[in-house]
Amino acid sequence: MNRAFSFLLIALAAVSSKGAPVRIQVETDSVVSRISPRFIGFGYETSAVAQPGFFSARNAVMIQLYRNLSPHGLIRIGGIISDHTEYAPNGALAARTQTGVTVINKASLEDLGQFARAIGWQVMWGLNLGTGSKEMAVEEAQAVDAALGNGLQSFQIGNEVEALRRFAGSYEDYHSNYAACKAAIRSVLPGAPFSGPDVIGNLRWISNFVSAESKDMKLLTHHYYRGGAGNPKSTLDLLLQHDAGFDRRLGKLREICQEPDLSFRINEVNSYSGGGKAGVSDTFGSALWCLDYMFALASYGCDGVNMETDINQLGFISYYSPIVHDASGHCNVRPEYYGMLAFAVAGKGEMLKIDMEKPGLNLSAYAARSVRGELWVAVINKDFARDADVEVTLPKGYSTAAAMRLAAPSMISTNQVTLGGAGVSAAGIWTPGPLEKAAVTGNTARISIPRASAALLQLR
Repeated sequence: MNRAFSFLLIALAAVSSKGAPVRIQVETDSVVSRISPRFIGFGYETSAVAQPGFFSARNAVMIQLYRNLSPHGLIRIGGIISDHTEYAPNGALAARTQTGVTVINKASLEDLGQFARAIGWQVMWGLNLGTGSKEMAVEEAQAVDAALGNGLQSFQIGNEVEALRRFAGSYEDYHSNYAACKAAIRSVLPGAPFSGPDVIGNLRWISNFVSAESKDMKLLTHHYYRGGAGNPKSTLDLLLQHDAGFDRRLGKLREICQEPDLSFRINEVNSYSGGGKAGVSDTFGSALWCLDYMFALASYGCDGVNMETDINQLGFISYYSPIVHDASGHCNVRPEYYGMLAFAVAGKGEMLKIDMEKPGLNLSAYAARSVRGELWVAVINKDFARDADVEVTLPKGYSTAAAMRLAAPSMISTNQVTLGGAGVSAAGIWTPGPLEKAAVTGNTARISIPRASAALLQLR
């Protein structure tokens, strides 16, 4: 092929990858919701607590990874394994799959308490309703309360309760067991806080639970996965497409919580259930999905999110884990962590309404204003093929724009991810470079955001 003709084709391809500009206008007088200071969180199966030294005040790297994200987050301990867990004060730790029995002990709970205090986060703890008794739950609750102290945010009783075999789909049977277990715990821990119902998605159970428990619950809890890892349709393309059905679910959750003045939290979530999917859940695309998802939740007034991480109910470290550890316990991060980190930078204060024109692009945008008046516009280009030329109208009182980019070599990259030009070091430290100045003409800031990338625009 003629070399000049080859360069012409490349130039034409570059032109064709762009269309009309994306135009964004922030309505600074229109507050959509307020972002909880504890919005960011992680979720673990209870078997994580049965790993010696995993949650430890001596785990400096893991502590740093948490501190990068927030000084006041929420850890959720539970999952399927919580319904297959026994507490033995002086027993031998055993981290097993859902086909066995996981054993935790007093020392492992004390380690968790010390870890939580080291990072300043609270813990939501799931008790065994699937295979345990209320007597077992009382003993475990007392031990957890003693170990966590003020670090205990609330107890949950049972995981994905509408699917527990012992209740055979009967809400009434479930709730009577829940109430009996809660009463038994309150007889020894009068001030014990509770959240629930911890469902996969049964709105009838949620409505019934709120009607019965709204005056005695901290948070309404719900789970979300885009699909199952074993489904051939569970692709990266599907993950990055907008889930309108979940929008409707979020609207319903907000509606259910409005009258009793409750908050709801998606306390178990990640890309695809069953540990995620290799080549999908562990790629840079998952970071873009995560950032988009967290902002979408915040815009519905959600209290926060607990991204599932580490060992799952099947006994392996999930592909979707934002944080992973090797056999020696050393922690490292996967791409999804960078999505959480980007939200930590820009997702503070209050969400503002935006107006946007995005001709044909798979692109999302959100605006948040911190208590100091700092305005961030997050633009997430999830398109596989098209770059975006973005024009942001500067609101009154703002005259400059600068960007922090979330990037990787490609959508399917599993490493070399950066935020602000920097990766997370082996010590867990993230030190971003200076912000990139955006061109401003009149009251319009302009910036190019390549396909498969995102930018956090700071307006001042």
